[in-house]
Formats: sequence, structure tokens, C-alpha cells
Amino acid sequence: MIISPRTKEKSTFNRFLLYLSLLFSVTSLYAKEEFSPAKLLLPSVLQNFSPVEQSKYKSGSSRKNNRYAVVTASALNIRSGPGTENPVLKVLPEGTHLLTLSPPHNKWQKVRIPHDIQGWVAQKYIKFYVPRDLPYHAGKFNSTFFTSPLEASILHYMKDVYSHKQLKREDILSVVIQDLASGALVASIRPRLGVKSASTIKVPILHAYMLQRFRGDITESLKFKKLLEEMIRFSSNPSTNAVIKLLGGTETIQQLLNKTKIYKELSLIESIPEDGRTYLNKISAADLNKIFVKIWFQRALGSEYSQQNNMAASKEMLFLLGLPSQSWLKDRIKAKTCFSSNKSVKLWDKTGFVKGVNGNAGIVEIATPHGRKAYSIVMFMERENYQSIKGDAAQWFERVSLHMRRISEMTYAFISNRYESYNVCGRSLLTRYAKLALAPRPLQASL
Repeated sequence: MIISPRTKEKSTFNRFLLYLSLLFSVTSLYAKEEFSPAKLLLPSVLQNFSPVEQSKYKSGSSRKNNRYAVVTASALNIRSGPGTENPVLKVLPEGTHLLTLSPPHNKWQKVRIPHDIQGWVAQKYIKFYVPRDLPYHAGKFNSTFFTSPLEASILHYMKDVYSHKQLKREDILSVVIQDLASGALVASIRPRLGVKSASTIKVPILHAYMLQRFRGDITESLKFKKLLEEMIRFSSNPSTNAVIKLLGGTETIQQLLNKTKIYKELSLIESIPEDGRTYLNKISAADLNKIFVKIWFQRALGSEYSQQNNMAASKEMLFLLGLPSQSWLKDRIKAKTCFSSNKSVKLWDKTGFVKGVNGNAGIVEIATPHGRKAYSIVMFMERENYQSIKGDAAQWFERVSLHMRRISEMTYAFISNRYESYNVCGRSLLTRYAKLALAPRPLQASL
């Protein structure tokens, strides 16, 4: 049968109309859960995934040629040969991932760890595992278009939360999650929504301090170092106000940060009131993600400053963000999650809370068989009309924090899976909502 070019053209056009109809009809399902994907996955869900992401969903992945294990002892010696008489090359902490190079029944296992170090470990102190794929179905996502299965899972999770009245629909989530190893944006939901910044504004203020210091406007002193540590580590409002004054006030800081072209929604209007209730300052998840990424890659100051100064400023900022906070001040990324006790997971972050907004921005670094991998995660849950929150604001804070931690667990599971790490934390939740999002179902549309 010969099909004319005109028939082909008409068929293609009809498919295009059907595609548009499906897009608009199913997107209405999320009318109250508006999101802004970083990339639209058209029509093949894999075409815009990074090579690492694609490999996880293709049969015949290279993982079948590897055998994986993880250290279960609190500390394990890796030796130059099989036996305790051989010298120790390195001590491996619990949670270290290994690629095994010898048969599984051996008493001693020849292994390779990241950075191409090979040696021998006692088998009884390691656990073998096989990385498992996340649920995936060829073709388009079920209901609408998502940046990744993680973003799909988060949106379906929040839909469930609203439908079961665990939160009100006025409690709006904005989140940005980026894989810093590949650079891929794996979740981007309302990234440019300007929200009340609360104490997360202290990260841009720290940034402004570094900009002034490294251009010579400020001479570093022990007093200033103490103010910065109190501002970031303990979220001290008086110290924050002292830094704002030192830098010339909110307007000067705003102008300085505008010149960096990092921040688009940042609005620094007021110092922190005595009671800590600041409602005028604004920021977005995308703004915070961008400065955290700049810090991580040691480019916090920008191209106008030397590489040496960029490195020095970024390292100092990261150091402050990694300091332990007050015992009562729990983050929403690692604390009280199923991976909170995992000592191999490192976190650099800043929290923020005021009635009507709960925020946390940070960088998480995890152990994988392919070396340590990091991702950024910025989450805000905001109720714009904070006066509608009845009763104690602390109760609202705890409810919202619970769901932010579940999202963090799904993210941890997703990144762990991406780099073939051994992990059970958050996986069942991620799998459940990924299946709901990705399962093929008949879609109805009328043209």
C-alpha cells in the first residue's frame, strides 16, 4: 500500500492535534498543583534525561557485569592481600560501597572502591546487593509531563496529601532538586514562586558579605567571623541584623546581589524584627538552589573575582553551612528521616521558618559505588495567608515538616538508585508514587 505525502502530512497533523488535546486535558488534573518542569519530556520520556538516567531504564545495563557490596561493620580494613597478615591499605567506614572482583563464596573478597583502589576485605563484614530499577513504562507518562520520575512521584504524593486532608491545598509546595554530578535538574515544581524567605535569607546575606570582603570593602576580623557563625549556625537574628548594618543596610545588599544575576525573586526589604516574624523578605527555590550550586562548585563570587578568591569564599560559606546547629533546631532534609542515622550522608544547609512558611535549602552528599555524589534540594511549603492558620503555628510547622521529610526521603532514594547505591530508605514511597505516575492508562480526549 502506497501512502501519499499528503496523507502522511494529514496523519502527522492529526497526531499533533491529539497530543495537544491530551496535554491540555490531563494538565487540568493539576490545576491546583501548578508546576513548572525544567524540561518537558516529549514524546519519549528518555530523550531529555541525562545519560546516567537513561541507563537506569534500559535493559542490558552495565550493572549486570558488576557485583555490588556495602560495608556493614563500623570500620573495615581493606588489605593488600587475602588474610590478616597483609598490610592495611585503608580503613573503610560503614556504608562504603564496593565492586567485588572475586566469587561470592570466598572468605576474602577482592574489591574495588572509588578512586580505583583495589584490595581485599573479609566477606563476613560486607553485604552483597543487586541494584534495582525504578518502575518504568515505555512511552509517555500517565497524566502529564514531568522532569523525572522523582518529580512525578512528588506531585502524586502531594495530590494524595491534599486528598486525605493532611494539608490544606493552600499549603503550596515549591521545590528544586538538582543532581550535581550530572547537572541534571530532576525536580522543578514552582521554582520561581516568590515566597516568604524567613531565615533562608541569611544565605544571600552571607553571600553579600563575601562579595564585599573579597573586593576589599570589609577587613576580616574575629568579631565578624563570630557574627557570621551565629547568623548561619544558630540562626541568630541580632547577629544577622548586625551583619546587615555592617554591609550598609538592606537596600545596599539588594543592589549588590542584583548585580550577580543569580537572584531573580530575592527581595530584601527589612531587617529581622525582634520577635523574628519577618514577612516582607522574599526568595524563590530557584534563587537558593543557584547560590548553593555556585558555592558547591566554588564559584560563589563570580567571574569578576579570581579563582583563588572564589575558592576561598565558597569553602568558607560551605564550612558555615555544614556546622551543627542547636539541638532543638531540626532540619527538614536529613533530621528525623529514615537516613538520619547514616553517617556517610553529609549535609550543608540552612533552614527557615515563620508562621506561614517552612523552608530548607541544602546540599546532600552520599556514598555510591562510583564515588561520592551530591545533589541540591530546596523546599518551601508556604501558606500565603498565614493568618488562616488556626492555633499554634508550631503544630502547622510539624505537619508541614513531616511531608517535607518524606519528599527528602524520596529524593534520597532516587539519587541512591541513580548511582546504584545500596538503600531501602524512601524507596517504597518513591516506588509507590512513581508507579501511580508512570503506569500506562487509557487517556480519553475529544478533538
